[in-house]
Amino acid sequence: MAPNCLTARWLRPILALLALVGTALLAGCGGGSGAPNNPYAPPPPTPGPVVILPGVSTVYSGTPASLEITGGVPPYTVASSNSSILPVAQANTSGTIVLVPGNVTADTAVTLTVVDSIGQSGTAGVTVKAAPIFNTLTVTPASASCGANSLCSGQSATAKVTVTGPGGAGIPGRSVRFDVVSGAYGIKSNDPANPFVSTLTVVSDQFGVAQVILQAAAGVATQPALLRATELTSGEQQTTQFTIVQTTNGSAVLSVVPSSVTFNGVDSSQCTNNFRADYYVFGGTPPYQVSATPNVPTVVLLANVPVTTAGGFFTAITNGTCTGTDGVTLLIVDASGLETTATLNNLPGTSAPPTPPPPSALQVVPSGYDYELVGCASQISNFVITGGTPPYNAFFPTPPNPGAAISPQQIKSDGGGFQVTGLKDVSAGGQTITNVSVLDSSSPQQLFIVQIQCAQ
Repeated sequence: MAPNCLTARWLRPILALLALVGTALLAGCGGGSGAPNNPYAPPPPTPGPVVILPGVSTVYSGTPASLEITGGVPPYTVASSNSSILPVAQANTSGTIVLVPGNVTADTAVTLTVVDSIGQSGTAGVTVKAAPIFNTLTVTPASASCGANSLCSGQSATAKVTVTGPGGAGIPGRSVRFDVVSGAYGIKSNDPANPFVSTLTVVSDQFGVAQVILQAAAGVATQPALLRATELTSGEQQTTQFTIVQTTNGSAVLSVVPSSVTFNGVDSSQCTNNFRADYYVFGGTPPYQVSATPNVPTVVLLANVPVTTAGGFFTAITNGTCTGTDGVTLLIVDASGLETTATLNNLPGTSAPPTPPPPSALQVVPSGYDYELVGCASQISNFVITGGTPPYNAFFPTPPNPGAAISPQQIKSDGGGFQVTGLKDVSAGGQTITNVSVLDSSSPQQLFIVQIQCAQ
C-alpha cells in the first residue's frame, strides 16, 4: 500500500496545475456558451432609420396639425428650416411633432429635420398655406316680423357664410358643412325622403358664398338656437346664435317669394297673355291652398295648387285681361289656417301701339347647356333673347325641382337676357333635361325652347 500512496501524492500537484490551465483557457475563449462575448450569440438589433410620417404634408395658418416619428432611438431632436413660420419643440421623446403654423400670404415650403440619439436623421416637407377666412355666419329670416336676429316658429331663413382668401377675394368650390348645434329647426335638403336634416355640406359658389335654407319647427316655444359652419379643407369654424320665437301670426310665419310680380303689355292697348310667374312658399305647415281675388271674371289662372311641400311653388298665368293698378291678390293658407298674400299685376304698356313690322324669328342664345360630370347645382345658365316681339316671358313648362328659378321671368327688350339657377344634381349615371320655354308678344306668339342637360 505504501507505493500507491506515494504515487497519489505525486499526482495531486500535477492535476491541480492542469485544472488551473483549463480554467484559463476557458476564460480566454469567453467562458463557454453563456459568456457575453460568445461569437455564436445573435448580435443586438440594429435601430431602424428615422422616418417622419407623412413625409409630405400641407397645413394651414393657425390650424394645429401633427406628424409622427418612427424608427431610430429616442429621444429625438427636431429642427425647422423656418421656425418663424413653422415653430417646433426641439426636444421630443413622444414621437409626435405638434405643428401650429404661423400666418402666411403665399404658399411657404418648410423642411423639418429629426435627429435621434445615435445620430440618425430623417426629413419631411411641409407646405404652409394661408388659411381661408370665414366671414361672419349670418342667419336672415324670410321676414323680420319676430325682430332682429330672430326666426319665427314655422318660418324659414337663409344661413350664409363667405370663404375668402387673404386678399379678400371669394374662394369658389370649397366644401362647407352646416350643423344644427341646438334648437328646434332643420336644414333644408334636396332629398324628398329627408327634406330637413341636422347636417348638410354645400359647395361655395363663384363668389365664395356657401348658404343653406333653415326651417324652424311650427308652434315651438321661444328658445335660443345655435348653428355652426365648418370649412372642411382647413377646419375653420364659425358659430352663430339666433332666437326662435313662438308665433301664431300667419304673415310672420309664412313667406312667399316673390311677394309681387308685375307684367306690362307690349303697348298701351294690351296686357300680357299666357305669361307665367312662379311663387315659392316657405314656412307654416304644408300643404298650402292658394286662391285669387278678385278673380271674376277670371283674370289669372293658377297652376300647381295646392302646394304640397315647404319651398314648393305655384304658378299664376295671365290670360290677356288687365288687372288694374290694384292687381290680383293671391291668398295663401297653410294647413293650420295661417294666411299670407302675394300680388300679381297685369298692366298695359306705356307706349302707343306701333305699326308692327313682320317679326323676325325668335331666337335664344345659347340654345341650351350640357353640364356633364360637373353637376348642375352650382351652375348659373345665362341666355340672351333676340328676334320675335318683346317683351318676352321665360318659364318652366314642366316644374323642375324645388328651388329652381328663372330671373327675370319677363324680359322687356330685344337682346335682353335671363338666367336659370338652382337646378338639382343627378346621381352617378343619371341624366336630366330641363326645358325652359320662351314666349314672345307677337301675334301669333312665337315659342322657343332651350334645354339644360345635367349628366353624371
